[in-house]
Amino acid sequence: MAGEAAMRMAILWAFAIMTGLSTESCGNEKIDIAFVFYYIPDSNTELSRSPYWHDPGFRRALELLEQEHAMIVHRFNIADEQVRPTLEQEISRKRFSFIFAKGCWHTPVDKYMRSRILRLKPKSMKAGLFPACSSAPPPDEETGEPISLVYDVIYYDKLWLRGTFSHHPLAIHAFGVDAGKTFRASGNQRSGGPKLFDYVSVGIFAPWKRHENILDKNGSRLVVGYGWRPQESSEVISALFSGGVAVWQNLHPSKMCLLYMNTEKLLMAANELGGGERVILEARACGLPAQDIEVAADNHKILEFLDGPIYNASYYSSQV
Repeated sequence: MAGEAAMRMAILWAFAIMTGLSTESCGNEKIDIAFVFYYIPDSNTELSRSPYWHDPGFRRALELLEQEHAMIVHRFNIADEQVRPTLEQEISRKRFSFIFAKGCWHTPVDKYMRSRILRLKPKSMKAGLFPACSSAPPPDEETGEPISLVYDVIYYDKLWLRGTFSHHPLAIHAFGVDAGKTFRASGNQRSGGPKLFDYVSVGIFAPWKRHENILDKNGSRLVVGYGWRPQESSEVISALFSGGVAVWQNLHPSKMCLLYMNTEKLLMAANELGGGERVILEARACGLPAQDIEVAADNHKILEFLDGPIYNASYYSSQV
C-alpha cells in the first residue's frame, strides 16, 4: 500500500509539473482535460454514443478521473467531422490543461494529433497517448526519431512494452478492467458439472485475433465478437458458421461473467499484435482460473496477465 501511495504521489507531482499547476490546485480545483478518440458504432450514425462500450474498465477509469481526481473529461469523437473545429477552437482558447488520445500509430487519432492538435496547442498544454496496440512506434519520416516522442507522456498497457518505450522520458503503465463491478466472481459460481461450451474465443473480428483457430478444437465452440471491417468480418464469421462454430455478436459486457462460468476453456488465439489482455483479466475477475485460459504459443506478451495482478479501474485512473 505504501508503494502504491508513493506511485500516486509521484504521478500527481509529474502531472502538476507538466501542466504548470501546483499540487494544491490539483487537489482543490477541477482540471479540464480533453479525451480524443475515433469511434464509429455499428450503425454508423450514432456518433455521440458512449465510446468503448466493450471496455468497461477504460470507461470506468474516465468516470473515476472525474469523481476522485478532480478532473472534467471532455470527450471528442473525431469520427464526427463536426467535432474537430470545436476541439481546435477550445484548444486555441487554452481551455484544457491536458489532452490525451487513444489509438495506435498512424491511426486517425494519432495522425490528427500529430498533424494538427500538437501543432496547434500551446506548450503549456501537455498531451499523452494510449497507443492501444503492441507495436513499437515507427520513426518519423523527417527526423528518424520514434513518433512517440512528440507526446509528453505515453501510457502503455502491459509491462512487456516497458523496454519498447525506454526511449521516452515519461512512459507510464496504465491499464485495468472493471473488476468488482461489471466483472466479479460473486453470484457467478463456477460449477464442476458440464459446461455450455467447451471453447470460447472473444474479441473483435479482425485477422490478428485468429478466431478461426477455434475450428481446430473439438466440442461445442463459440466466438463472441463485434465488428471490424465489414468484408473481413463477414469472411471470418462465414468460416466459423461453416465449421459449426456458434457466433454471438455485441454481447453486453455484463453478461460475460455468466458465459465464462459456463465455459471449459477460454481460447486466446491472438498473435502478439492482437490484444487479449483485457479479455483475460476480465475472465479472471469473473472467477475463471488461469489454467482454464489457453493462450497461443507465439503470443508471449500475454503471459503476464495469466499470473499477474488483476488491475482494476481504480489503478487505471490513478496512473492517468
